[in-house]
Amino acid sequence: MSPFEIIAQTTQAIAANPSNADAYKQRALILCQMQQYEEAEKDLNTLIDALHTEDAEIYQLRGTLRMQRGDKTGALDDMRKALDLNPHLLEHLNGEFKSGKSNC
Repeated sequence: MSPFEIIAQTTQAIAANPSNADAYKQRALILCQMQQYEEAEKDLNTLIDALHTEDAEIYQLRGTLRMQRGDKTGALDDMRKALDLNPHLLEHLNGEFKSGKSNC
């Protein structure tokens, strides 16, 4: 399935059920891979602010996006929250920052 098809499918799923956290997450990941960072961050904000997710991966991804966009304070806050939710992320984050690669 192409990224555009996945976006269309997840958008339909969200329209049918605005509380569908999995659809928001999947769409945010695809948007991020497509370098549609602003749109991806909107979905991540919805997950965190409206749906009150406690998914460390969501905070980590939003932190990465915020860092790419120059929001160092927001990125740090999100990474701290991600580590609070899942301390095992530290090993992954350490490697990510050493290699310069991100989840997007």
